[in-house]
Amino acid sequence: MICLNCGNRFKGNFCPHCGQSAKTRRLKLREMMTNAIAPFVGGDNRFVRSCRDLFVRPGIIARNYLIGRRMRYYHPLQMYVYLLTAYAVFSYVLGVSGSFFDDMTTIRFDAEVEPSKYSSVDYVLGQITNISSNKLYGTIIIALFSVVPFTWVFRKCDVVRQDGEALPLNHIEQFYTQLYHSCVSLALSILMLPLCFIPGADDVLSDAFPYISFVYSIILYSQLMGIKLWKSAVLNAIAWGLTILLVSLALFLVVVPFGVMEGLKEVG
Repeated sequence: MICLNCGNRFKGNFCPHCGQSAKTRRLKLREMMTNAIAPFVGGDNRFVRSCRDLFVRPGIIARNYLIGRRMRYYHPLQMYVYLLTAYAVFSYVLGVSGSFFDDMTTIRFDAEVEPSKYSSVDYVLGQITNISSNKLYGTIIIALFSVVPFTWVFRKCDVVRQDGEALPLNHIEQFYTQLYHSCVSLALSILMLPLCFIPGADDVLSDAFPYISFVYSIILYSQLMGIKLWKSAVLNAIAWGLTILLVSLALFLVVVPFGVMEGLKEVG
């Protein structure tokens, strides 16, 4: 065989030089459909395995990836994109895609609020809720803001590497951990979509979802760092509190000038 990727001559199913499959064909409709569904039903079962472990042992999948066991699972950002696509498809099929796509592309500033109220704590906390519930950019924004607080709060908790060395997570590893938590939240959202058709269930799920997500964060860090659940709960509460504070300060820098501009418009 001659590898179509690097030109290497070899025998077998995969090129030993670059790893490309020997069965690489011209791009046709069959290949396009195969590539589209391969992550979900591929022979390596990485997507199925990753989704399963997200629910039953989120901290184990994060730890395995961070310490170097990366062939068994998808990259967390890649996993998030696949889950986001699945969420969009299921939302469309179930007829609830309108609110999803609106939330993806907009940040809501309530035009009926008096300009002086833009800097109020209640308004800022409401904006944090709007951002965190957004499936496309909201979770990534929250993940970015949570890196520094979580790194600092969990600085005395180590992750044991393959070589036996125990080290705290650096900022990039902490961001990847938050991405896994975002994947868990998105996977839970997909499972909860059919429940939205039950009368009154939508409001109940909206109220309960932050608490469910917080519980998974406790489990994730407990498994990741091998600490007790109660300790993980305390540290998570502190870290999320600092994250909310950090996001609030950032929002104040945005909404206060916005309120001032609205006030000047009214005066004008």
